[in-house]
Formats: sequence, C-alpha cells, structure tokens
Amino acid sequence: MALISLITMPSSRTYLFLTILICLCCTVPVMGEEDPEVISYYDIYADVNGAAVFFDNEYMGDISKGKLTVQVVSAKSRPYRRVTVHMDGYRNATTALPRTAGELQHVSLILTLVPLAENTGSLRVSSSPSGAELFVDGDEHGITPQTITGVTPGTHRIRLISPGHETWSESVVISADDTCEMDVTLKKEGTFGSLSVDSDPTGADVYLDSQHYGKTPLTADNISTGPHTIEIKKNGYTDIIRHVTITEIKTTPVTVSLKSAGEQNMPGTLSFRSSPVGAAVYIDSVNRGITPVTVTNLTPDVHQIKLTDTGHRDYLGSVVLSSGETRTLEITMQPLPASEHSSVSLIPLILSLMIATLFVTGRCRRQQK
Repeated sequence: MALISLITMPSSRTYLFLTILICLCCTVPVMGEEDPEVISYYDIYADVNGAAVFFDNEYMGDISKGKLTVQVVSAKSRPYRRVTVHMDGYRNATTALPRTAGELQHVSLILTLVPLAENTGSLRVSSSPSGAELFVDGDEHGITPQTITGVTPGTHRIRLISPGHETWSESVVISADDTCEMDVTLKKEGTFGSLSVDSDPTGADVYLDSQHYGKTPLTADNISTGPHTIEIKKNGYTDIIRHVTITEIKTTPVTVSLKSAGEQNMPGTLSFRSSPVGAAVYIDSVNRGITPVTVTNLTPDVHQIKLTDTGHRDYLGSVVLSSGETRTLEITMQPLPASEHSSVSLIPLILSLMIATLFVTGRCRRQQK
C-alpha cells in the first residue's frame, strides 16, 4: 500500500525512491543464472604405448594399452583448445579439442604417430667365384657382385648360393650412413685336398685350372679332389704346365725348375719304369727299348706314350715335356682278363693236336696198304 501511495503521489521523493529501486534491481544477481561446474571426459587413442598426452602444453598422462582418458571439470563448453601426443622417435600428433559432450559424457579422439625418417646403410657383397645368388633376410637381391642401398640398421642374415659350391650363410651388422663390404670365397662341394707348389727361382705365378692362386712358394687348401692343370709362369722364363691329381689324404707337392726364355729349346729326358719290367716302350710310335729305360734328347713338346707287354693290356698316354725337363714315369701294366689269355694260349695247342692227328692217320693208312 505504501508503494502504491508513493506512485499515486508524484513528488520529488517519489521519483528518487523509484530511481533507487530500479538500480537495485539491475545490480542484484538473479538466482539460477550462474553456470554450474560440469564434469566430462576426453578419450585419447594413439598407436604407441607410453606416448605423453598434453592439453594446451599441460601434461595429462601417458597412453596405456592404446588409450588415455582425461577428466575435465569446467563450466565452459571447451576448457582446453588443443591436444598433443608426443613420443621420442616420432613426429608429434596434434589436433583441436572439440566441445565437451555434457555432464559425464565422453568425447573420443584418435591420433596416429608417424616415425621419424631413419638413416639407412648399404651392403656390398662380392664372391669367388662371382655370380652367386644373394639373399638378405630370405629376400633375393640378384647375383654377386652386388650393392644394396637403403638397408635398415641392425643385424641381417646374408646367404650365398652357387651351383657346385656349398651354401654360405652369416649374420652381419649394418650401421646407419655406412657401407658394410663382404668378400666371400665359396667352397666347392665334395671332397677336398691340398696342393703345394715351389719353384726355382721363387715368385712365379701359379694358375690352377686357369684361376690365379698366388706366387711360389704356395700352399692352397680346399681344392676339389681329382685331376687339375697347373700353370707356372714368371717373366723371362718359360711357362711350365703340370697335370696333377689332388687326393683327400695328403698334400700334393709340385716342384719345378724354371728355365730362362733363352733355354726354351733344350732337349728333355724321360725315364720309364714298369711293373712288371720288360715292357716295350714306344714314344711317338718309335720303339725306344724295354723297361727300365731312359730316353734322352727329346724335343720339348707333347709326346704320345705306349707300353706293351705279353699278357698285359697296352698302356696309352701322353706327356708334356718342357725345355730341359727330366721326368720319370712309373707305370703298372694291367693283366689281360683270363678268358682273353686262355683263348690266345689255346691256339698253339689246337694246332699241335691237329698236326699230330694228321700224322697218326697218315701212318695208319700206309700200314694198311
């Protein structure tokens, strides 16, 4: 009633009272207009466990089992602006945070960490013999010699395969910004022996089956058993060729005396021994006597050899005689099979029996007359 009476009674007091009342109404807060605090969640997913999560540079925790849940409490719809996931060796993954979904609601974000570019190394592989198939960690990489770039640093398994040789395999460590060089000698399959070569003078080059093995004096291992050809060469001297048979039991020795190039036309000598003795010796179809025999003044050349003996197979062969060389050949004659020997020895007996029969028959006829 007092307020109504003031309004109906316009006066200076009335206007002052109304002005104060309006000001009070504008300055006093209205109940219920202040925003309440809201609890919500962000679910951060990343593919690297242990990565650190930051909201606006504020650390929130690490990714575990591919996920981190962050609780936020705020009266605002978006208390943080950006999320960043960090892990050493990876590029930072970052994105804007969306508005919260409301009281006790979850918002999911998926971030992918990309590894930083890693420095790589190189692998260079050569082999003897070349042309072997190259495998790195089971993957084929052509034939040797071969250079592979962009190899991930670490331990890798190298394998080489070559026909007629044992497969070679070994682990190597490749370093970043570096080249690992490998030179592999492949072993031949089968049985192996050793060879020693000496010459006078020394320092001569030795070639085994046309492959250079080094200089005299020389010992070479892992040589396949069987026949081989050796060439011994030295500047200013006549080349020497030898045919040897490598055995598995012992080292095969070869010793030569090199002749200067001016002596290359000097005659050579061949000595023959046979078992049994008494075999006829033919050199280039010329009879040179019976064993044991020594034949001199032979020209340096390839000579055809033949030995014959009754009851034995003929021995046929060839020998390379170098200038001024003296060589001894020991030959075991192989007996003829019993059937061949018997058939040959029976012929005289049969002839004798036929003659005796004719003689007796003729005598009997004369007595009857």
